[in-house]
Amino acid sequence: MELQTVADHVGDLPYMTLKKAERLRTILRKYGCSQLLELGFFHGVSSMYMAAMLDEMGGGTLTTIDKVIAKDKSPNIEELANELGLAGYVQPIFEERTYLWRLMKFIEEGRKFDFCYLDGGHNWSDTGFAFYLVDQLLVDGGLILFDDFNWTAEGKPWAAKMPIEEQKTSPVERTWELLVGNHPRYKRLWVKGGWALARKKRKLPLLPIRY
Repeated sequence: MELQTVADHVGDLPYMTLKKAERLRTILRKYGCSQLLELGFFHGVSSMYMAAMLDEMGGGTLTTIDKVIAKDKSPNIEELANELGLAGYVQPIFEERTYLWRLMKFIEEGRKFDFCYLDGGHNWSDTGFAFYLVDQLLVDGGLILFDDFNWTAEGKPWAAKMPIEEQKTSPVERTWELLVGNHPRYKRLWVKGGWALARKKRKLPLLPIRY
């Protein structure tokens, strides 16, 4: 399915634009990603774009997680997927509290993905811990794309009781600098347009030790 078809259908629904979807398609094509994980989907706009990309590329699966309250969105992800005929590519999962619990279950099950779009949590604990859990799920050479790189909670009514320093700090930027940047298995590829892309390095074979 063409991305323009999705764009025409979702209109102004948040949060992914056609331009960003085209950039994402370039990434998935370049690295041959087909087993996709998405953390945070809201209405499911980004999910529909990724499902359309899988359709264009000939197959794959998008597993996407959000809170159960996302079912109350109008339209919600399941409605969009059915309307566009993309339900076969999308596995939406609704959690009561956080996607972190489901990631634990995936690790227990031995699930593997070659791409993760991290667009949820929006706090230090969820974003930072999600990176370490996703690392357990990514294959060697897999990608993790962070959204909302410069986002902060400053000015949000629900964040009024948070410490000022925490309100003004981007949890994604700190995760990128302190966790991804210091992880020996990750290469940070670029930061642009509110996105940051990193790739998990392939393991080098262990050479025999000679005495």
